[in-house]
Amino acid sequence: MRSFMEHKSLLLAGVVALLALLAVACGGGVSQQELDNVKAQLQTKEQELTKLQADVKALAPTNVVQAGQLQPAPAGAQPTGWDTTESIRGGLGLLATYDSSGPDAWDVKAHPMVYMTSEGMGYNHRPSMANKLPGMQVIDATTKQVVTSALFDLGGEITMEPHGLGVSPDGKWVYIGFTQKVASGENPTRTLIINARTLKIDKIVQHTGGQRLHHIMSFKDWQGRDRVALEYGFGSNGGPHFILDPKDNNRVVRAITYEDTRYQMGHPFLTVDPTGKFLYVQLEITGWKDVAEDTGGMAKINLETGAVKVIAGTGAHPIGVAHTSDGKFTYVVDGHGSRVYKIDDEKNEVVGNISAGVAGPYGIALNWDETEIWTVGKGEGTHNTGGVLGVLDAKTFSPLRTINQPVNIGGSIIDHAFLHPDPAVNELWVSSSGTWETIVLDLNTKTVKARIPSPHGGGTHSGAFVKYSSSWAGEVLADHGGPQKAMREIMKANAAKAAAAK
Repeated sequence: MRSFMEHKSLLLAGVVALLALLAVACGGGVSQQELDNVKAQLQTKEQELTKLQADVKALAPTNVVQAGQLQPAPAGAQPTGWDTTESIRGGLGLLATYDSSGPDAWDVKAHPMVYMTSEGMGYNHRPSMANKLPGMQVIDATTKQVVTSALFDLGGEITMEPHGLGVSPDGKWVYIGFTQKVASGENPTRTLIINARTLKIDKIVQHTGGQRLHHIMSFKDWQGRDRVALEYGFGSNGGPHFILDPKDNNRVVRAITYEDTRYQMGHPFLTVDPTGKFLYVQLEITGWKDVAEDTGGMAKINLETGAVKVIAGTGAHPIGVAHTSDGKFTYVVDGHGSRVYKIDDEKNEVVGNISAGVAGPYGIALNWDETEIWTVGKGEGTHNTGGVLGVLDAKTFSPLRTINQPVNIGGSIIDHAFLHPDPAVNELWVSSSGTWETIVLDLNTKTVKARIPSPHGGGTHSGAFVKYSSSWAGEVLADHGGPQKAMREIMKANAAKAAAAK
């Protein structure tokens, strides 16, 4: 069967030939009947070409353009409608609502496990030449083919691309945020809540204090309830953050503000420990960061009681966080000091630190038996164009010396690394905003296995692996906050075997 492009070429050739014949006919020497026949053939070819172009467009990623109805601001201090006491306390408001129902955007039976990630205009120092709109993409986690995607155009100039993408634990909702210039000249962040099945917008929320959405993660809390964390802020100006209940119209159940931490929140890279009870929030003592080292820390918040324990001494600018599956240790990346800190979660104190092996590390990930700690060399706080990975030996908490480092994966502005949910595959998927792709690393060979270009040529950041049933019942397996329960159980067993083999 010929491809669409081959058919298109043949049709165009036919049109050209008919136009040439028509030109000859107009010059004389043919009957009116012959001229009418040529015109009829030309009309038929034009209809075929129009239909073919429509078919090709239908195969391309979805482009969604929507407009919504603005909601009134909450009246008084009491919750009204979507608002709660916590959303009002933290300053998160509902801006618009939509009807997100419609036909399925992709065939979930053919693609039961997918990787969803963002797409956008790129960084200012390395912008995309092809895409200016914010959006998302859905990639088959097995075949590595882009299944579908969506771009969102609300009107107005986009001034910052999505710096993260999250998915609710049940796979129903997708969350992204971007900055858009409005008529007043302001640049508010629009946080979109998207129906994962239709890829249509369901809601837009906005922080009334002007903070920009950065990262998103999902988790099940200690009682098994679905939760989503919207993490606002950039650089060392993090917060407030918001925990949503995706099963209750995505309403805010808890805000995390300065009132909770009592210290300046730093870069937004929140995680939850394997129990779902303790939320880790970055802190940065901004008044001292230029004159002293190790001024950053972590706020360990008990989500059940509200108690906060501050763990000091995690570098100048803590960013990436990873928890061991047994809940005993937490690793924290210092993006400016280029070090990795090890926290004993029972003692709530730093018990070691070491060079990350890369400049300006950002993300962090553990392998399947937790013997390797992978750091993402973005160049945070320096050149910010990094495309290399570092790897530490977790057993000895020292550099892994059996391979050449850093591992050059040919990326640029790489941010996050995600362990693929299938242990047999043994891959690490890395977002690369500066080369507009997702890069797949083979953890067996420590070499690049595949490169998945963004469908519209846009920059990409954080994402999530999601498994679906044929009835669209979903489960997040791994996301910005790390592996979820199903993966952690396997990692815990593998880590125990590796420890016993010492």
